Amino acid sequence: MTGPRGDEFHRLRTAYLRLKAALRDRATGLFAYPLFFDQVRALTHETGLAGVLWVVPGERRLLESVYGWETTDALAREIADRLQEMVGEVLPEGSLVTTAGVFTDAFVVFVPGGRETDPLDAARLAELGHAVARDLEVLLAAGEAGRLAVPARVRVGAAMLVDQPFQRFERQVHRAVEEARDLAERPAETERLAWLAEVHRLLREGDLHPVFQPVVDLASGEARGLEAYARGPDGSVLRLPRVLFALGREAGLAGDLDRLARRRTLEALAGREPPELLFLNTSAENLADPDWESRETRETLERAGLEPSRVVLEVAEGELSGDPETWRETVARLRAVGYRFSLDDVGSSPRSIALVERLRPDFLKFDLGLARGLAGNQLQRELLRSLVRLAERAEARLVAERVESEEERDALLDCGARWGQGYLFAPEGPPGPRRPGEGA
Repeated sequence: MTGPRGDEFHRLRTAYLRLKAALRDRATGLFAYPLFFDQVRALTHETGLAGVLWVVPGERRLLESVYGWETTDALAREIADRLQEMVGEVLPEGSLVTTAGVFTDAFVVFVPGGRETDPLDAARLAELGHAVARDLEVLLAAGEAGRLAVPARVRVGAAMLVDQPFQRFERQVHRAVEEARDLAERPAETERLAWLAEVHRLLREGDLHPVFQPVVDLASGEARGLEAYARGPDGSVLRLPRVLFALGREAGLAGDLDRLARRRTLEALAGREPPELLFLNTSAENLADPDWESRETRETLERAGLEPSRVVLEVAEGELSGDPETWRETVARLRAVGYRFSLDDVGSSPRSIALVERLRPDFLKFDLGLARGLAGNQLQRELLRSLVRLAERAEARLVAERVESEEERDALLDCGARWGQGYLFAPEGPPGPRRPGEGA
């Protein structure tokens, strides 16, 4: 087609393709539902009805806070793939699977309105929603999501779309999607508020206890220190620190939780043989807490048989956002008191070298779980050797976390690593023995 009409055609086609590309979710490969208004209208052809299902992981905000966006994207892809497989099985033939937007983890499924002799109704749509939720939860429980501390529940909300001739169809679709979303999100919000209330209770009652894992010399197995982990109540989603502190940040209580965990850890060590080094996890924002320098903290350390020089403040690399220079003064002030500094999850971002160069940590922690199979993988060995060289250049000690086998320990030693921790040496447990003369 040539001439003015052809030019207009090509202009409109280009605009459409750009819109389509903009509405494609790159995490799942699906398109956002506003691209499908014509197809959705076709689903209402015979009966004037269609069904709308809003499908979403119930704790997605917490999942992303605890495990990061890569895990959330992987979960979304798993759900997207299964939803498409359900069409013709769990879902009626002709159902449309779309996303709620770009880079979202919520899905919108449009269900055909059926035939005039057998139209879709609200009860049937609700049954389909329950079937979708059950199917997805079975799938997620059997996969990687089933091993996450945050339950990978699925929420499904259902709403009927009724084509009203005197109302703009697109607005009717948006309203039905909003109604389905509200029904799905309401239980999740109720549960989230209950968890936040539990964080407040935990702080009020001091219901937090520490467990410890030794940091050892890889060659001899001799303990060089202890790392402390805060634990919430057993049987609760708050038992794991990543979940607990993610909710604490959301509630604005991260500093209070950090201080409680610190106090409980030092109380547990009082009267026992003090470790050579105590690794204390803290958040980047809490490095600036004046309590680290307070008289009360010093006295608590003394009761545990420790001085600041034997305490290593451990911060995850990913939390030190922005220019590394902005953290330099904070770390220097803590060092002036005597504390040492450890950078955890080193190598998890492109900023590792800049952070190590500027902050000069005393220890670098490397999660061996991210390089499982180290013993037979030359590429992973080279990665580890580069971290050993980085630690040596910064005059820091590299510590490998989550060492689970003798083969991994031998590979670490071969690559130049000297310290480690993990279940090969000891599980998490109580602190060391009591000092001579101390009672039980």
